[in-house]
Amino acid sequence: MFKRLCFLFTVFLVNSMCCSAVNGAEGSVEEHPQIFTNQDIEKYKGPSEAKTSDARAVSKEDAEKAQNDKNQSIWEDQEKEYWCKKASAYKKKIKKADDDVIETEREIAQESSKGSHGGKKTAQLQKKLEKARKKVEYAEADLGELEDEAHRKGVPPGWLRCQK
Repeated sequence: MFKRLCFLFTVFLVNSMCCSAVNGAEGSVEEHPQIFTNQDIEKYKGPSEAKTSDARAVSKEDAEKAQNDKNQSIWEDQEKEYWCKKASAYKKKIKKADDDVIETEREIAQESSKGSHGGKKTAQLQKKLEKARKKVEYAEADLGELEDEAHRKGVPPGWLRCQK
C-alpha cells in the first residue's frame, strides 16, 4: 500500500512538473491537477511491485530445488553406505582367509620343527593350507567383480573404500 502511494505521488509530482514546465513556457498555469485511476496505476506498475509475485515463484522453485537436492543427498548417502558395506564384507572375508593361511603355515612350521616330515598331520595341514589359499583367491576375485560392477555403474572408487 505504501509503495503505491509513493508511486502515485511520484507520478503526480513528475506529471505536474512536466505540465508546469510546458505550460510555464506558454505562460499559463494549470489549475486542475490530473487524476489517476487504479487502471492507470496498473499500467505504470513499478518493477518492485512486479517482482513480488515472481519472488514467490522463484522461492517456490528454490524450495523445490532444495528438496530435490536433499532427496539426492539422502539417496547418495544410502548408495554410498550400500557399496561400503558390500566392499567391507568382501575385505573381511579376504582378511579372514589370509589369517587362516598364516595360521596354517605357522602350524606346518611347528610340525616341521618337531622333526616329523611327511606325516599324516603334515599332509592334512598342507591340504588345509591349499584350501585357505583358494579361499583367499576366491574372496579377492569376488571383490574384483564387485569393483568392476561398481565401475560399470559409475560408483566413485572412494565409496568402496568407505571414503567421502
